[in-house]
Amino acid sequence: MPFNIKIISPIKIDKADLRRRKMRYGEYAGPDTKIEVFNLPEGPATLDSPGDLLFCEHAVFQEGIKTDPDEFDAILIDCVFDPAVDALREQCEVPTFGPMFATLPLVSQVADRFSYVARSKRQTHWLSELATRYGYGDRLASARALKISYQDSRSPKIFDEAMSRNLKQAVQEDGAEAIVMGSTTMAISEAVSAAAQGRPLFLPGMVTLRLMELLWGDGLLT
Repeated sequence: MPFNIKIISPIKIDKADLRRRKMRYGEYAGPDTKIEVFNLPEGPATLDSPGDLLFCEHAVFQEGIKTDPDEFDAILIDCVFDPAVDALREQCEVPTFGPMFATLPLVSQVADRFSYVARSKRQTHWLSELATRYGYGDRLASARALKISYQDSRSPKIFDEAMSRNLKQAVQEDGAEAIVMGSTTMAISEAVSAAAQGRPLFLPGMVTLRLMELLWGDGLLT
């Protein structure tokens, strides 16, 4: 019996980005997992301001609440800020997962101190607030920003250079024992992995997908 997951993008994305997200999750998904990524045609173009995040919350909720439990077994919100997760968990019949809510407890099992690395300074602030809200603020060593645009983050060269630099600083200067990526589907190149100097790199979207599959396989997802 297949495990059908509805993945909801937090922003309005183009066809190339939609394919990228489908490919990334498809690479990690088990053979019995069927995923479908939903765009947000009425959502924000990026998540750079508080207004963007509020817009995202509303659009994600509207997409999530109409999910048919006969078609999907679970919902994964494809955003590290967990937009609309609490509301959907309360009002939607389909189990809903937020990447950061699922990932931080697992990070705490392998590291006493962790760092975030996200695209912008604003996003590191949101992630820090989320860590405190979920009860892991005292474990946060730092929250570092790549300081690049959303479009630049899709350039492997620009992304790898910025990410490698910030990973080295998080490890060497901040004492991070693990790194939580500030995006659900970042691609990890050999250069980026090497910059972490052996510290585990957590991709919240992929961690959450695997956790969902484990719960489903053991009959614990209801």
